[in-house]
Amino acid sequence: VLLVGGMSSVPSRHSFTYDFSIWYCPEDDHVASHISERLKKEGFRGYTEHQDQVAGTCVIQAAVEVIKASRVAILLLSAKSLGDPWCQRVSQWNLCHIIQSHGTKMIPVYVGVKKAEVPSFLQLFTELEYQTKFFFDRLMNSLRAPRSAASKARPSSSS
Repeated sequence: VLLVGGMSSVPSRHSFTYDFSIWYCPEDDHVASHISERLKKEGFRGYTEHQDQVAGTCVIQAAVEVIKASRVAILLLSAKSLGDPWCQRVSQWNLCHIIQSHGTKMIPVYVGVKKAEVPSFLQLFTELEYQTKFFFDRLMNSLRAPRSAASKARPSSSS
């Protein structure tokens, strides 16, 4: 299977190429870099939108492929991204993907914005605030969480 930039992919332990992908506007690159570096140090495989894009590839096609290949989409929501048409489109594509695919999730990360400023369809998700003390702990717990907590809660049946 070929993915973005001609990288060949081997199905991962969860059938996803990436544990996470980070979507943001270029002005928030410093925040995206900080989050991505920290998650990669913890052993997560990730894609960071404006850093991992391959020159000469179709941006729309690449975004759609990465969204499909990511177990968790992290959306950085800042004053700049909330007003940016491309960021709005990527948020909508991620939402469509999690509706269609079981086992994927989306985490809105508020960067200097309040819940009331965020589009209503994103307010339905449990957000994380970047500037809080326990941000990275909560983010890593969200990435480590089993894909289906409900299946673990059910007693196993013996055959």
